[in-house]
Amino acid sequence: MFVILAGGQSKRFGGGFKTFAKFNNQSILDRIITQLKTAKVDMIINANFNQNKLLKNNITIVPDIDNKFNGPLAGIYASMVWSKKNHLRKKWIFTIPSDTPFLPNNLIKKFLCNFDKSKKIFIARSAKKPQPVVGMWDISLVDNLKNFLNGYNKKIMDCVKKHDYKFVDFENNDFDYFFNINTLQDLKQASVMEREISNK
Repeated sequence: MFVILAGGQSKRFGGGFKTFAKFNNQSILDRIITQLKTAKVDMIINANFNQNKLLKNNITIVPDIDNKFNGPLAGIYASMVWSKKNHLRKKWIFTIPSDTPFLPNNLIKKFLCNFDKSKKIFIARSAKKPQPVVGMWDISLVDNLKNFLNGYNKKIMDCVKKHDYKFVDFENNDFDYFFNINTLQDLKQASVMEREISNK
């Protein structure tokens, strides 16, 4: 089950729902959805507002359970709870952020090739930098995540390090697969990046 994490408040972007922002005439969200549909995977969206607009994509919307905007980990936890109730046979969720438009086409394949049944979490890494929102999570960790979220610390990697995990490395010298759009300036940069990528 793929989870697009869009539960934040986009404060650095100036508010609103930045995944709807467009560059080169297409929204960030549409780019991500198109890629996942091409991969033919089931998907849901973790979001806490703008749900009516999101429903136009005919994708299930799963809000955070406490609506306290506790970051991506709260969205991961809510998605695990939802998956356990609605898809009993699914043992894993795969999470990606809603503001990262250039994810690699071999993302799923690379994770599956690095699968190790002794691990409970797999996290993407690029240039030795962890990308903790891009990950694969064993749903059996749902209670562990709940307990972690009940504490003060909400950082994903701090939670990850409490479990058996493995990094999945991606290398690309041409551009950053995991470039994420936090500000309006980032949105402008993404537009330039896409044109440069298409010209290579």
